[in-house]
Parts: sequence; C-alpha cells; structure tokens
Amino acid sequence: MVEPIPSGMRSDIAEIPAVVERVLRYDDAAGRAAAAIEGWKPKWVSIAARGTSDHVAVYAQYLLESYVGLPTGLALPSVTTVYRAPIDWHDGLLIAISQSGESPDIRVVAESARAGGALTIGITNEVDSPLAHAVEHVLDCHAGPERAVPATKTYVGCLAVVARLVASLRPASDVATALPDIPGALTATIARADQWLGSGPGSGLVSEMAGAERALVVSRGYNLATALEVALKLKEGCGLFAAGYSSADVMHGPMVLALPGVPMLALRPDGPMGSAIDESVAAARRRGVRPWLIGGREAADEEPATLHLPDDLPEALTPLTYVVPGQLLTERLATRLGRNPDAPAGLTKVTRTT
Repeated sequence: MVEPIPSGMRSDIAEIPAVVERVLRYDDAAGRAAAAIEGWKPKWVSIAARGTSDHVAVYAQYLLESYVGLPTGLALPSVTTVYRAPIDWHDGLLIAISQSGESPDIRVVAESARAGGALTIGITNEVDSPLAHAVEHVLDCHAGPERAVPATKTYVGCLAVVARLVASLRPASDVATALPDIPGALTATIARADQWLGSGPGSGLVSEMAGAERALVVSRGYNLATALEVALKLKEGCGLFAAGYSSADVMHGPMVLALPGVPMLALRPDGPMGSAIDESVAAARRRGVRPWLIGGREAADEEPATLHLPDDLPEALTPLTYVVPGQLLTERLATRLGRNPDAPAGLTKVTRTT
C-alpha cells in the first residue's frame, strides 16, 4: 500500500519542534531587546499586527501584563495609515509582528512609533523585510520557508519568540525555567494529536465538523489566543464558519450559538483558569452540546472526546502546544472535505494592507 504524500501544511507542522529549538538556541537578539527594554523603562506597550500575527499579539499582551507588569494594548493601524491621527509615542514600547514583514500598515506604524519616540521591536520570519528595516530590534522566529498558505510553524515560532523575550526579562520565572522543555513537549503533542484525530476519539470531531456549518472554539487567558487562532485556521483551511471566543465572553451572549449540531472545542489548561473555562463548558452541555476538550491532566475524563496533552508546563507556555492539535484538525478536516489545505481559495501567503 502506497502511503499518501503529506500535505505541505502537515509537513510544516512536523517542523514546529525544530523551529522552537532554533528560537531557543540561536542568536541572543531577545536578550539584547530585553536589555533595551530594561534601559528604556517604557510605561506601556502597544502591539501592531494583523491576522494570525494578531493572535500572537494577544498572547504577548497576556504575558507582558502578567509577568512584566506593563500595561499592553493592541495598536489600531488605521489610526495611523488611514485617519493619519498624531499619536504621542513617548515613553512607550511598540512591538510590530508580521511573519512576512511585508504588511505596509504594520511597517508604517513601526516607523511612526520610532520617529515619535518609542522603542521599537519587530517579530518576523523575514529578517531582511521592510518591517525588519523599520525597527530597532529584530527578533527572528526561525521558521524557514512555509509550504502552506495557512501559517502554522511561523505562528508557533512567533509565540516562542515572545516567550523567550519575556523569559529574558524575567529569568527567574517559570516561563524561563520551562521554556527549554517546549520542543520535547511539542514532539509528544504532535504524536498524541495524530493518534487522537486519526484512530482515536478525535476522529469523531473531524466527522462532526465535516457535517457542520459552524463551530465554536473557546478558551480564556493565555489560550484566548489559541481559540482565536484555531478558529481562524478552520475558516481559512476548511471554509467552516468557526468563531473563537473567550469563555467568559461566551457567557455574555454568544452562548445562544451553542446548540446541538454546532461542534464546540474547548482549550482547557490545568489550574484556576481551567476551572473558570469549565463554567462555559457546563453551560453548553446543558444546552445539549457535547464539548470536545483539549487540555492537561485536569481536563474532564468523563468526556470521551478529551485530548490530554503533556503535563507540567506552566499555563503561560501551553499556547505553544495547545494550538498544534487545532492545526492538525484543520489539515485533516480540509482533506476530508476535499479541499487543498495548502492553498485555500482566495488566499495568498503574503497579505498587504494599507
């Protein structure tokens, strides 16, 4: 029997552990950027990004506020590029994230912030890109060329860069201590998720989503970024109208969307945040929904559809592993639906917005 040729997306995902290993092993740009931040002493952080990079920004917002104590918000590029409104950038730190480094609006925000008195850092997979030339410090996500249009290894690589920057700022933190364990945890995650989605209970999730018109993906805290990113991947790769929500926001109205026939995927870390997410999972169950869970050892075993991922990572690092089953789900579901996961209709690898 001839084995099917892996999609480019599947091959990209397989490289994720090596990408993170390179982020941790190669140059000390994160250390230099951290030293610049400590010398600059910014009073706030603004992060400019679009699309998948926006979800890296959400993760960075949680990490910087939780571990560094810096108020952090997401920039509104149109304020600069369309409305041309002046912004006082003094005493600030601007982090611009673009995997291609080609998005004109993100570059313009970086240039404006730098000229206006902010310290500027760029996170990208292209260190000779327009964005890289616009900022003072460039952090490479070391993903190399990506075969598929939907971002997978570049996304996790950018998450790893953010985590390494925070680890450099807080070297005594659990993030800094556990970061070297991430490549091994990712390798184990890929193996477990492959089995779960293939011959395990997760194959039922693929079937359920294949027959659905929409889906819900929920989490909270650090993994809000994961919920948003998995929902985006399902939209991009499968044409499924998937909505990503904070589990807290779901309780404020969108719970009406939780209905039988609408798959719900919950990303549930161990600890107090997992208990908070359980509230929305229980509410969905009362509405006749059977939630699917991805999480740690505390994720409910009474759910036959639970995927337990490697234990002992601090919650702040679980977004690097929890997103991978969602990426693999997208690849399998796209293939099941007869779609090309590498080249979704209407999408290109580089998106330029102004």
